Parts: sequence; C-alpha cells; structure tokens
Amino acid sequence: MLQLSQAGIISTAVEGMLYGVAVLMFLLTMFIFLRDRRRRPLNYGMVAAACSLIILATMEFAVNIVRVVKGCINDGPNYPTGIEGWFSDVSEQTFVMKSGLYNTQTLILDAVVIYRAYTVWQKWWVVVPPCLAWLGLLGCTIVMNHVFVTASSDIANDIFSKKTGLWITITYAETLATNLMATSLLAYRIWTVNRRSSSYSPAGNRLIPMLIVVLESGAIYSMTITAALVTFLVNSPGNYVILDLISPVISIVFNLIIVRMGFTAQRIGLPTLSASISVDVENNHSLPRSPLPPRFSAAAHPLAGDSSSEFVMKSLTFGEHRGSKVSMAYSPTGSREGKLERERERGFLPEL
Repeated sequence: MLQLSQAGIISTAVEGMLYGVAVLMFLLTMFIFLRDRRRRPLNYGMVAAACSLIILATMEFAVNIVRVVKGCINDGPNYPTGIEGWFSDVSEQTFVMKSGLYNTQTLILDAVVIYRAYTVWQKWWVVVPPCLAWLGLLGCTIVMNHVFVTASSDIANDIFSKKTGLWITITYAETLATNLMATSLLAYRIWTVNRRSSSYSPAGNRLIPMLIVVLESGAIYSMTITAALVTFLVNSPGNYVILDLISPVISIVFNLIIVRMGFTAQRIGLPTLSASISVDVENNHSLPRSPLPPRFSAAAHPLAGDSSSEFVMKSLTFGEHRGSKVSMAYSPTGSREGKLERERERGFLPEL
C-alpha cells in the first residue's frame, strides 16, 4: 500500500512537471493578452486572475518541496508517530498552508468561469445558481481550514476522521457542482449562439472549436476533482497525490481557453475589417446595421456580419462584455487592414 511519505515525494515530482506546463501556458496567455494592445483594451481583471493563479501554484509547489524535506529529513524522523504520522497530521503548518492556497485557487477559477458565463449571457439571473454555489464553497473552505488549524490531538493524525472528512467531502462536492453549473451554462450559450449565427453566415459552425475547448477544460478540471473525491471517500492515500496535482491543473485549465481560442481565432481568420462594432448578444443580432458595399460583401467576408459569434469568442478570450467596443484585430493582411481603416476614416466605408 502507498505510504504517505512516498505519496508526498511522487506528488511533488509530478506536480513539478505540470507546473512547467502551467508556466508555459501562462506565458502564452500573457502574449495573447498583450499583443495588439492598441486595437484592444487590456482586461486587467483577467490578467490579475492569470497572475494570481500562477503565483499561488508557485507558492504551493514551494510549500510541497519544503514539506517533503521537513517530513523526510528534518522533522518527520523525530515526530512521536514517525514520518508517516507527520505527513498525516492535518494541523501541521505546511499542510494548512497548501490547503489554503489550493482553496484560493479553486475560488478564483470558479469565479472566472462564472464571469465568463455572465459575459456571454449578459443576464445576471442566469448566473445566480452558480454564484450561490460559489458562496457556499467559500463558506465551506473557511470552515474546513478552521477545522484543520484547530484539530485536536485525537484527530490531528487522521485526515479521514469524521470531523475533517465531512468538510473535505462537502468542499469537493461544492467546487464540483459550481464548476459544472457554470461550464454548462457557458457551453449551452456558445452552442445556441453558434446555431443561430450559422444561419446568417456561410462560415457555418465557427464556434464549434470554442465549444470543444470549453468542454475539454471543464472535463479536465471536473475529472480531477472527481478523482480526488473518490479517492478520499475510499480512504486512499492517493488522495494526497491528486490534491497536489490540482494546483497546476487549475492554472492550466484557466489559460487553456485563452491560449487555444487566441490562436484558433487567428488561424480561422476573423474579419479583416478593423471596424469597431457594437454588439447586442442579448437579442442575438448577427447582421450588421448597415449593408456592406458590393466590393466588401458578406460573401467576400463571410464573418464580417457575425457579431454575436465575434462577441462570444472575444468574451472568452479577452473577457470583453456588453457595451465594450469590440475591435476586429485579427487581420491576416495588415497592410490591407490599414488601407480599409484609412478609407473608413475618409468616409468611404460604412460603420457596422
């Protein structure tokens, strides 16, 4: 059977590998956010979330390294119940620290998913259920960490004890429910917008890649949380391994949508017109307010009038919301884009 000291070493090693992936995804996310800033306002909230998640993942990775050193070399051998007893002590300082860091990451990620769902729905009542679940998760994490800190000597050495196990199970269930609700709302909205806008645009199902990315990201996180919950319910030491892996996975999942949609949008070719468009996703207006001239027809630019799809894509990638000016900044032909911009300024092209 896997011992806790072995689980700590294995989890730290695997976490280091995933942490490297998380750092790479973070750098790519910053590249996507910062490019073409003149044409697109920077969403400081999303940037702060990305930075917070990678900082928290770094801190937890450092805590786990310290924990392995202390448990196997410094403090563990002198602990009353030995090395295994030291690693199982939920009131130990490093265990409480990593639990707090993980819970903070979970709260940030779930909040971002809820925010993304709101930006594409633009209806506050739609996100009320996941918001209530998020508040419940916040309360559970506070109580759970308080139980860890104040654990008495008779339960301090057993993470699967009745008191600690109850709050750990509730916290896992809360975060799983919150993420599933927000992700489902997000995926359903993308699907409905894609279905409606495809009837106006020859480009067809241009939001299907985004839907796949959202579902993949949600599945990765949900499967990880489910695995942690199952291993905990069966009192498996493997729960310690999965718990350490969740930290970099959270950062990876957050950045995955931004990175894949940022590069996918450029690959599939968003409109070459650099006009600013006002978007009304609530009413699903997918046609421009004024017709394009013959030489800039919808046939020549099949995505130019698909403002709802454009808005959904930029909402998920850059966090733009209703009322913001959406700049079609992805142009495969920069020189022609500049020419169109000059012609629009001179009054030769209509505003969309």
